[in-house]
Amino acid sequence: MALILSGQAASRGIGIGRARVLESGGVEIPEYTLDPDQVGAEIDRYRTAVAAARGELTLVADRLGPQVASEVREFIETHLLMLEDDALVESPVEFIRARACNAEWALKQARDQLFAAFEQMQDDYFRSRRDDVDQVVKRIAAALAQRPARALFVEEDALDDTVIVADDLEPAELPALAERGLAAFVIETGGPLSHSSILARSLGVPCVIGVRGARQMVHEGQLLIVDGDRGFALIDPDGERLTRYRERQHEQKRRAQQLLRLANAAARTADGESIRIWANAEQLKDLDLAIRHGAIGIGLFRTEFLYLHRSSPPDEEEQYQAYSDAVRRMDGHPLTLRTLDIGADKQLALGQDPDEPNPALGLRGIRLSLKFPDLFRTQLRAILRAAVHGPVNMLLPMLGGPEDALRARELVREAEAELRAAGIAFQEQVPVGGMIEVPAAAIAAPRMVEILDFVSIGTNDLIQYTLAIDRGNQAVARWYQPLHPAVLRLISAVIDTAVAMGKPVSLCGEMAGDTRHTALLLALGLSDFSLHPRGILELKESLSKLQRKPLLGLKRRILDAATAADVLEILKQA
Repeated sequence: MALILSGQAASRGIGIGRARVLESGGVEIPEYTLDPDQVGAEIDRYRTAVAAARGELTLVADRLGPQVASEVREFIETHLLMLEDDALVESPVEFIRARACNAEWALKQARDQLFAAFEQMQDDYFRSRRDDVDQVVKRIAAALAQRPARALFVEEDALDDTVIVADDLEPAELPALAERGLAAFVIETGGPLSHSSILARSLGVPCVIGVRGARQMVHEGQLLIVDGDRGFALIDPDGERLTRYRERQHEQKRRAQQLLRLANAAARTADGESIRIWANAEQLKDLDLAIRHGAIGIGLFRTEFLYLHRSSPPDEEEQYQAYSDAVRRMDGHPLTLRTLDIGADKQLALGQDPDEPNPALGLRGIRLSLKFPDLFRTQLRAILRAAVHGPVNMLLPMLGGPEDALRARELVREAEAELRAAGIAFQEQVPVGGMIEVPAAAIAAPRMVEILDFVSIGTNDLIQYTLAIDRGNQAVARWYQPLHPAVLRLISAVIDTAVAMGKPVSLCGEMAGDTRHTALLLALGLSDFSLHPRGILELKESLSKLQRKPLLGLKRRILDAATAADVLEILKQA
């Protein structure tokens, strides 16, 4: 009988192959005290190890070919930046100096301090960045031990029909895998937002993550089926299961090819209604893919990448150059730049309270921008200047109510006045929209929509805050219900209000890209979807099979439903 390894679905698809079980990349950490006259040499040894780690990563980065996913480059660049950060460069040196301890132990102390800080973070994404710290620490530790970082593959390795089973993988280890047709990953640590998950998705490799003890239960060479859709792996499957999964795998590949035919097709329902598909983007590569797959523009371009992994915020010129590059890349398609959406848990050296007890409800999103107007105006000026090069919209995150929207618009006007007074070219009347992701903002929709030029419904946070569910907390995961009647009524109210006022309204949360919810959203009156570029073709296909008009007739029944199960039943009967 096949043994089932349960984890979390991290990257969709079916992978079948023989297991290659990797040893941990960790290094045993000794602890000992130094004589006072040895401290200087130990500090030199530590600095040499950091330089060696930096050199290894730089070499990897230099060797990356053009076909390597941009996410791989970005993670490697992030690790290189960490090797410049005082938290991993100077703090261990201070430990050595203050405690006369060996470099390995000093490095461990620095890592533990950083881990403790990450554990306090409420944001899933930033908390998951702890894995990056761990990997950089392992690389320095390996250099201290004068051994190379884990070398996964040599040139002659063939990875066809291979499933990697590991505790975790470094971004620097991924390029070799990307080029060799790896079947799948089974990873012991991390979650859907960890870098291994993100990279697996970007590479299109099926992946199950968070499989505790996988390396103990899987033996080298055993046959594995990895189900990246459902989040488990099968060890030594019987012939019947193997046949069934090979058929599924074949069907998925055939379907992926089939979907490519929709790249240039318009997004329409079966009864001919046009639907506007936008894309969510985090990087320039996403812009190209979005346009190739037929998005009419970018509905949400995250700007946080400019602020992360640095000791001070980017200046206006740096932001202007970055936004201008994105605008030009869109070649006339509209680009919606979301202003800084970052929580109090990410330190920007702005003087926030690092011990804020509940950052999820604290100084984040637009609140942080309003708290620090100079920081906000700098970004606004950069956006207004970049808009000279093509159509740009500005999107304000996490508005709590009309006062937030009014104050933000006031600061936009101030930024315009500053540019005007300085004689700097900028675009007048850039549309300013707001994200509705807090229940209070949804309830206040009539006034919010009146103030804004367009609205975007962020369902991830709207669901979280409406239902009081931390969506990263597995203990309460079953209460996270996108179809909860309260959530649907808020979404519907925002759509109805915007439509009545003639203002554009889109939905940009996970629901937009989940085709199980497409019929529901059409029934609620949504006509603008914004989702990850990789989901566009699947959404087009889903839309082409749905009749819009009959679905609109279900709206009242859906909003009157008592439970999420009732909503599902109504849609099933349609």
